[in-house]
Amino acid sequence: MADEAQQEKDEITKKPLNLKAIIMVLVMLIAEAGIIVGVLMVVGKPADVSAVEPGLGEIAPSEDDKIVEMLVLDAKLFNNKSGMSYMYDTEIYAHVKKKYETKVAGELEQFQNEIKAEIASIWKTCEPHQFQEPKNESLTRKVYALLNARFGVDQESGDPLVTKCIVYMGTGLRVDG
Repeated sequence: MADEAQQEKDEITKKPLNLKAIIMVLVMLIAEAGIIVGVLMVVGKPADVSAVEPGLGEIAPSEDDKIVEMLVLDAKLFNNKSGMSYMYDTEIYAHVKKKYETKVAGELEQFQNEIKAEIASIWKTCEPHQFQEPKNESLTRKVYALLNARFGVDQESGDPLVTKCIVYMGTGLRVDG
């Protein structure tokens, strides 16, 4: 058996190399390389890239576009959703562009009690876990939506008058014994 395997191996190695097949494969490889190089020459090289240092291309905001922080509410708000009453010492601020400051201040003064009542109703309907959020995301989102609905957008540019809302709230103090 070992002799038969050896004979088959010798027959395979004694066959002459098929030179035509090797030449055809080499010709095809050279042709493919030529086509790829030709396509890349026609397409061209990629565009040059240039870097700009940050801050150099920015334009300083105008005086009217600067942000002013306005106090919307400074009050003690209550919540009893958990079955126990808690009092939260709360401050709410709104970021407004300077050009809208007088309009927003006028509405805040005119509708102060209405805005306070709407915010108090938000506090009363919130779930207890929302007061435990580290950044007060839920309360901030609800108050921001209220302020956007109240003050609206600029008629000319379509920008909202209130750009951001900040809710600062102390930990709740239990007020029922």
